[in-house]
Amino acid sequence: MLAPSLVLLLGVSVIPLLYSARISLLSFRFGNPYKFVGLNNYIHLFRDLGFWHSLGITAVFTVVAVAIEFVLGLCLALLVAGNLRFKGLIRTAFMLPMVVTPVIAGITFRFIFTSDLGIVSYLTRIIFGKQFNFLSTPELALPAVIIVNVWEWTSFMFLVLLAGLHSLPTEPFEAARVDGASPWQIFRDITLPLLKPVILIALLIRTMDAFTTFDSIFILTAGGPGTSTETVSLYVYNTAFQFLQLGYAAAMVLVILVLLVLVSRLFIRLLGDEASAA
Repeated sequence: MLAPSLVLLLGVSVIPLLYSARISLLSFRFGNPYKFVGLNNYIHLFRDLGFWHSLGITAVFTVVAVAIEFVLGLCLALLVAGNLRFKGLIRTAFMLPMVVTPVIAGITFRFIFTSDLGIVSYLTRIIFGKQFNFLSTPELALPAVIIVNVWEWTSFMFLVLLAGLHSLPTEPFEAARVDGASPWQIFRDITLPLLKPVILIALLIRTMDAFTTFDSIFILTAGGPGTSTETVSLYVYNTAFQFLQLGYAAAMVLVILVLLVLVSRLFIRLLGDEASAA
């Protein structure tokens, strides 16, 4: 019964991974004969300042975006989980950004942030008396990209945390209210501890996805201006398809995979410790 799924998994995951591992040991470029270079690609990778710069940009992007999405998603989930009218309509409205494809979101926000026609530049000119071109200013480009990611994926965090809130038992909350606990005490001592497994799962999923974000950033800035928004996904893309260094790009992909596995193991260990404590 599992054979079709195993064949599909083998075809789309295992075989490409093994092929990437193979060509990461080669000097493999389009139009040139390839040759075996062993671990030279990996040695060069750890000396590549551009790779480490892009990894730093990716870390900042991931941490800031996921943190903001978590705080906003939790606040919205707590708001909707309470006695609020039109809950169904609000949930539907919050889901809309998530169903928009990242490419469409990138194109839309590119028009919003553009210096000539964008509403953001118009508002900054009214408020500050000068026009800001967010996507062409190195100091503002990364915050603009983070804003787009937050707009698109806060709804995911909201839905996961809202489902977690609805799954919590009601007895501890009723007992706390009878004992005269304040809303803040209930949230700090009951809601957060009970919700921790759901929070860890939501953070794990969003961290893995944000770390590999490519399409919306590519549409918005293509890594620019300069390299101010060049995440590691864009760096790998440019290495493979602009500079045609496929072997070196494959080595970077495998190193990134190892980093993601380590981060996921950290989340899973925290989740396991929480389950054991419970």
